[in-house]
Amino acid sequence: MNSEEIAAREDLVVWKFDFSLSTFFEIATEQLEPLLPEPLEPMEVAPGIALVNLTAFHFMEGCLEGLAAFEELICSAIVAPDLRRGVPNFAMHVLSLASTSQAHLDHSRAYYKLPIYGLTPTAQIDPATGSVHFGDDKGTILEMHNLHNEPNYAPDERYFQAFVEDQGELYVSDLVIKARLFEHQQAGAAGTLSKHPFFRGMDLTGAQPYLQMIGEPGEIGSQFYPAPELYR
Repeated sequence: MNSEEIAAREDLVVWKFDFSLSTFFEIATEQLEPLLPEPLEPMEVAPGIALVNLTAFHFMEGCLEGLAAFEELICSAIVAPDLRRGVPNFAMHVLSLASTSQAHLDHSRAYYKLPIYGLTPTAQIDPATGSVHFGDDKGTILEMHNLHNEPNYAPDERYFQAFVEDQGELYVSDLVIKARLFEHQQAGAAGTLSKHPFFRGMDLTGAQPYLQMIGEPGEIGSQFYPAPELYR
């Protein structure tokens, strides 16, 4: 699946961004399993160790008619892919979505059936350092930053399978990101993840990074995201 194949979809929305920071954190599989509907299963990187992805975006003005620029934070469980649909870079089950735009949240719920956490009025992105901070009246959700000092960005496309549960039914969307990207597995502390309702009961304090994917700050990337279809 690539951007040319997905461009033919009539239900496609293309979201333009100029900042993205995505970190895959290691978590005990037993923490994830209760949050996954059947038949989804965690993708383990070691026995008993699964992955949670946290991605922050700055989306540009005009992604939808009349929509101002906004920041998004999304939390997903990494799951085993459905290879009948293609071979994705990752498959994910979306667990929680926060945004600085209520209009974006309303659209995400109605169109994508995404699980909405709510508004995060405290959202700070520093492209120079590759760092983000999200929070609300319940406190800080996370502080996260790029661990690599010398990123080597290059044009790339990534295909993802995005699963979501709504009213007991499971849906999936084939999603493609096209941007100048850099991926690495530099060890270190990628930030601070707080105990916060955004994480749906998961305790990610002290979680270690497994992998990071970063979009080149200031360069415009595209997220090709069609409406989901019923999976089961």
